[in-house]
Amino acid sequence: MLRCSVRVFDTPQLAAAAAGDAFIDGVSEFSMRLAGVAAGHTMKPVYDHLVSAEARSSGLFSRTAFVQLDEVVSPVWGDANFSEEIDRHLLSRLSGGYRTFLVINGQTNQPDVEANRHRAAILENGGLGVQLLGIGVNGHVGFNEPGCEPDSRCRVTELAMSTLERNGYTPGTRAVTLGITEIASAQRIIIVATGVAKSLAVKAMIEGPKSGACPASLLRGHPDLTLFLDRAAAKDLS
Repeated sequence: MLRCSVRVFDTPQLAAAAAGDAFIDGVSEFSMRLAGVAAGHTMKPVYDHLVSAEARSSGLFSRTAFVQLDEVVSPVWGDANFSEEIDRHLLSRLSGGYRTFLVINGQTNQPDVEANRHRAAILENGGLGVQLLGIGVNGHVGFNEPGCEPDSRCRVTELAMSTLERNGYTPGTRAVTLGITEIASAQRIIIVATGVAKSLAVKAMIEGPKSGACPASLLRGHPDLTLFLDRAAAKDLS
């Protein structure tokens, strides 16, 4: 196994809290860089922890510039909109506010142009300091699906069938996502995985070959990468 720190907790809530604390430390340590955030069910307890921490220390994120990891391309503003989800579960709940949030416009009719714009915005704002991630059941991070290249950059991508089915997206749905290159450029990467459904993907990431077949495995060897798992997600690890 290549370099990778793994922490296992008894419950999903404990894993989320520890990941949240690591994110707060990263925001503080890399304060001049962007803090990458993601949508999804796994992130909600992490964001609850961040909100609770901020309530005890108002202004904790007042100077933080957040940046969006990925977004579904859709002409309709609704439940599939990740930037609104992140705002609802985290940003709008921060009593002391935050500096800015660099979002991906999923409603654009020029998603390739939007991907290039988002990549440029990240570079213009100092790059990624800390990046918070989940992992898909097929090993994807962001919407870097199996078969992606290790040097992939922010782009428009087709979603795998397992992703379409698990999320209820219609066939042909696309997304804009940071690539492996942008994610790996972060000073610190935090991955949260909870529940038995993620156990095989976690095993493939940590113990399988470093390959685009499991995109998360392409992050192994990053100098500051930690996985926060509950026991169910870690059950298949040797």
